Amino acid sequence: MRLTFIRWRGCALPVLAAVLWGCSSDKPADATEARRVSITAGIAAQRPVEVIEESVGFIDTRTSPLVAAEVAGRLVEVKVDVGQAVTAGQVLARIEAVDYQNELRSASAEASRLVALVDNQRRVVERYRSLGQDRFVSETALDEAESQLTALTEQLANARARRDMAARGVSKTAVLAPVDGVIQQRLVSKGTYVNSGDALFQIATRATLRVHLPLPETVLGRLRAGQTVYLTTPTAPGQTVTGTVTELRPVVSTGSRAGEAIVELPNPGDWSPGASVVGRVVLERRDSVVVPAVSVVLRPAGQVAYVVDGDTVRQVKVQIGERLGSEVEIVSGLTAGDRIAVDGAAYLSDGAAVNVREQGS
Repeated sequence: MRLTFIRWRGCALPVLAAVLWGCSSDKPADATEARRVSITAGIAAQRPVEVIEESVGFIDTRTSPLVAAEVAGRLVEVKVDVGQAVTAGQVLARIEAVDYQNELRSASAEASRLVALVDNQRRVVERYRSLGQDRFVSETALDEAESQLTALTEQLANARARRDMAARGVSKTAVLAPVDGVIQQRLVSKGTYVNSGDALFQIATRATLRVHLPLPETVLGRLRAGQTVYLTTPTAPGQTVTGTVTELRPVVSTGSRAGEAIVELPNPGDWSPGASVVGRVVLERRDSVVVPAVSVVLRPAGQVAYVVDGDTVRQVKVQIGERLGSEVEIVSGLTAGDRIAVDGAAYLSDGAAVNVREQGS
């Protein structure tokens, strides 16, 4: 029994070793395949990059005339209110006109009376001149008649001037809009007594707009007149207007230390003075390497990307610049044309084995 047991073990050992060797011969390949990370690969591209500074400002108008009373009197009608659109020549308010109308009637009557006197005196002078030729009228009488005609003519001119002024006073009792625009301020109400020169309304014109964009002092040194600005406003959703910086105000508030960029532009549509506006000022344009933002990940070494070398990846430390939505600018570490890991980059390490699928495939 003992010898038989020893023989069985002696025969079994070679067989067992062969079985174990056969079972373990496929494990290294299977383990390597299992450790591969599936990724998509993309190409680092070089293209123009805009360095943007964003600001929230407001829309103003280049022209905001104050409409003042040109005659004194009590307001009997106010026809517009704040926010109402008006056109040039539209009646905004009326001042009581009775006194001015009476003055006009009186001045007109005086002018008419003097017209009759001048006509009559002119006929007298003509007659005296005719009679003077035959010496039926003395030169003294003719001189007096001519002097009286001159005096009456001057009185008529003055009367006509007073009549014209009275007519102008009547016309100015209707307060008219000088320009197209929107009533920004209404400073009076019906029944208010106003003097000539008193401000009644302020009108914001819509033809030319002025956009005010406050900017931090950290970027003031990079601002220049002529820089491109992309503008949007909630009053015109979906519309982006391109303008340029027309004026710089280095410090407008000692408290905030903020400067201001001014953008003047024609009204692109129905943009309203007083509305808020988002301005994206292009501080700089440059050609840079750009990659998808997901391809840059944080590691103990810092921000890195993974360059694809065949079926493995190589870790490269990168320095990023501007963030461009779903992309980032690469200042150093990559060159245009480098093949990099995109989706799946967060799961990689230096030298990792990968299964590569091209981005977009």
